[in-house]
Amino acid sequence: EFLSIVAHELKTPLTTVLGNAELLRRRLMRDGSVTARSERALEVMVAQAHRLNKMIGDLLNLSRLETGQLRLELVPFELSALIARVLSEVEPALRNHELVYRGVDTPVMTVGDELRIEQVLQNLIQNAIKYSPDGGTITVTLEQDAQRACFSVSDEGIGIPKAELPQLFHRYFRARNASARQISGVGVGLYVVHEILERHNGTIEVQSVEGKGSTFTVCLPREQVSEDRNQ
Repeated sequence: EFLSIVAHELKTPLTTVLGNAELLRRRLMRDGSVTARSERALEVMVAQAHRLNKMIGDLLNLSRLETGQLRLELVPFELSALIARVLSEVEPALRNHELVYRGVDTPVMTVGDELRIEQVLQNLIQNAIKYSPDGGTITVTLEQDAQRACFSVSDEGIGIPKAELPQLFHRYFRARNASARQISGVGVGLYVVHEILERHNGTIEVQSVEGKGSTFTVCLPREQVSEDRNQ
């Protein structure tokens, strides 16, 4: 309960700061009165506010999980459309990374809480960006078979030490190479992702080589599209 109260109290002023920073940046760029140095300072301010906002969101979700208040609405939805929407929102803000999509051309259906699956995808993409060097490529793929729909997020980042992979989805765990590089985080995001997917009867797996990058693969039960729905 204390964690939830603190996170809520932090989120309200942060939302105000973030909104005003975004407004100031757009206004200065529209008026042409922003210098390169000021623009960079505003970009850093907005990026750090977004990062803090994500941390607070992770803490709120952790609180909901631990108190049994994370409710899911499991309904059929088009996973391919969700991925396309998220990528269209993320890509314009990317300045130092390339975002690549490789997926099937036909609609891919699944069953789940669309908002929570979007949260899972956003978390994996933001992690890929955070742990990758400037100029790195983030690749998102989508596949399906008769039983499952699977998407993956791959990066060319710092990777995860092999000995630490079994602990990766534990609450508050952070890999030593992330801590050594002073990359911010509280070790909650992947734990929340894992718990959300367990409640969907889904899975998440990771393949990683330290110093070369990681691939996270999420699989969900596939919604079978009947002939009637195709007509």
